[in-house]
Amino acid sequence: MKQLLQWCVPRSIDHAKREELLATAGSILAGTGVIDTSLRTLATEMSTSARMLVYYFGSKEQLILEVLNRQQRATIPDTDQVARPVSVAAHRQWCLEDWRACTRGERSDTLRIVLQVFGAACGRDSPYRGYTWETLSLLTRNSQARLEALGMPTQVAQTRSRIALAAFQGFIIEFFTAEDQRYVDDTFTRFVDEFLLAPFVSPDHDQGKALG
Repeated sequence: MKQLLQWCVPRSIDHAKREELLATAGSILAGTGVIDTSLRTLATEMSTSARMLVYYFGSKEQLILEVLNRQQRATIPDTDQVARPVSVAAHRQWCLEDWRACTRGERSDTLRIVLQVFGAACGRDSPYRGYTWETLSLLTRNSQARLEALGMPTQVAQTRSRIALAAFQGFIIEFFTAEDQRYVDDTFTRFVDEFLLAPFVSPDHDQGKALG
């Protein structure tokens, strides 16, 4: 009877083991790809079993979402916690540093997974749809908050933020696939200077205004 009860009581989750699995999965998925890697293949690469991954995460899709949520918590703040720039020069420097972190720094592996998930989210009934929309919305709000802190009107800041986010995804894809990555670096810098932080026309149609 005692043995039967032991079989019936669910094992408690080993949270340290779970975190270890998430960290390992994130590193592997950045190299092998999200779409073409089965749960069994992923388990083999992680030196564990598919059954173990199912026990901790339920499915490959849920594992991927857990990987992204874990990494997002460490890199993307909620809008009310966003550090506002004190000047255009400071925000320009932040944009360039963020670009470097995303393309060749500590966030590059995460971005390789994120962009694949964003693409997969376009499928009908995709399990990634909710995550993708929530992440894009948060990034847009954060960018808008930074631009508004520089004196940009809400409507202009929102429009530029949405366009900038779409462009940023394209630039990242170009960087990861281009033979000459310096060209993409230069294009991104011009985009920041000539669009994101360029003088704007206010909604009341006054003449163009430079950011302060």
